Formats: sequence, C-alpha cells, structure tokens
Amino acid sequence: MAAQEKKANDGKRSSSWPKILAVSAVLLAALVLCLGSYNLGSGHPFFTFPPARAAREDGYYELFGPEGFTVNLNDSSQRRYLKAGVVLAYREKKLLAELEQRQAQLRDLTITVLRRWRAHDLAQEDGLAALRTELLTAVNEVLTRGEVKEIFFTEFLVQ
Repeated sequence: MAAQEKKANDGKRSSSWPKILAVSAVLLAALVLCLGSYNLGSGHPFFTFPPARAAREDGYYELFGPEGFTVNLNDSSQRRYLKAGVVLAYREKKLLAELEQRQAQLRDLTITVLRRWRAHDLAQEDGLAALRTELLTAVNEVLTRGEVKEIFFTEFLVQ
C-alpha cells in the first residue's frame, strides 16, 4: 500500500514540471511582448541607435552614412586594396532626400574616386586630407539642393 502511495506521489511531482515550464514560457513571452511594444512605441527604444541629431549652429552636422567601401587601388606593381567607411556631414535638412535619392550615384562616384588612388599616395602625410578634399569636391558637384560640408572616415585600411 505504501508503495502505491509513493508511486502516486511521484506521478504528481513529475506532472507539475510541465505546468511550471508552461507558465515560465508564458511569462517569458509576455515579457518579450512588453519590451517589444515599449521598443516600438517609445521615443527611446532599447534595441536601436538613437536618431541623428539636428544640425546646430555650434558646428554639429546631420550625418548620412556610414557607407562601407572596399576597392582595388590603382597600384600597377601589386594588388592593393582600400577598405573605408565614409560618412557625409551636411547642415541643410532638405539635402537628406537628395542624398537618399542619389545614393547609388554617390556610391559609384565614391568608388571611382577611391580607385584612382595608389597606396603610396595615401601613405603620404597629406594623402588622407587630399583624398577627403577630392571626394568632397566630387560629391558636391552632383548635388543640387545643398552641399556636403565634411567627409568623415569611420574606417580606413590599406592592404
């Protein structure tokens, strides 16, 4: 008789685990839904980067990018490449629409400018500044609603 009661109690204990797991799964799903709805509905989401700040008179810019580029350099003696992250800085908010509209054209233009350079030229003291100036001039020649004020390199690797 005692053996039968023990088996009955063991059965009750083992049957409570699926209930605990089910309740835990429901609570976890509810937590994920709450965090997700807060993330979508609030002005300060948990899982995304904050939006770009508006341009201010004290030197801050709107930013477009980063765009990543990997191009072969114009070295004839050996195969060299450049990996660069480029961010365009501008002040006029109306320029964002044009930058988005011309994104493919700007990528092509940037690749064309980067491919003209040789590793030796980029290694010079003023090489990066000269590249920045050439790229800034080329980008501003195609824009009609404003101009890019600065170009930032977020990554720059020559190999």
